[in-house]
Amino acid sequence: MAERPPDDDPRILWTEDVLRYRDTDANGHVNNAVFAGFCESGRVQFFAAHLTPVLPPGSVLVIARFVIDYRAELHFPGRVRTGTWLGRLGRSSLGFRNRIVGDGRLVGEAEATCVLIDAATRRPRPVDGAARETAERLLLPGAE
Repeated sequence: MAERPPDDDPRILWTEDVLRYRDTDANGHVNNAVFAGFCESGRVQFFAAHLTPVLPPGSVLVIARFVIDYRAELHFPGRVRTGTWLGRLGRSSLGFRNRIVGDGRLVGEAEATCVLIDAATRRPRPVDGAARETAERLLLPGAE
């Protein structure tokens, strides 16, 4: 994974999740699929806070790629914080990064590519206008 921005950078949106007993698996730790849910929460809240209000009418963001690097186990009970930021801006795509912190340590990192599509045609469309201006302002270059 690339360079990590400082936790207090205002372009990082932090979300918090509570670990549930049901999140654990037969190995006694939080299941790998649950990590994807932490990242999804972060992306959805990032979209709602920053991007959805400025997207062109009739367009939506969809996920095209998602990769997780697991750094440590998590165990119930507890809480996790997930940092989400925009690390790359393409013509029709946005590259997001996540940092998952639990028990005071880094437990996972992830990256996702989301594509802006036309809701009717389901084809990619450029990130332009107010959406591009907002994305450029939120971009953390070099922290992809």
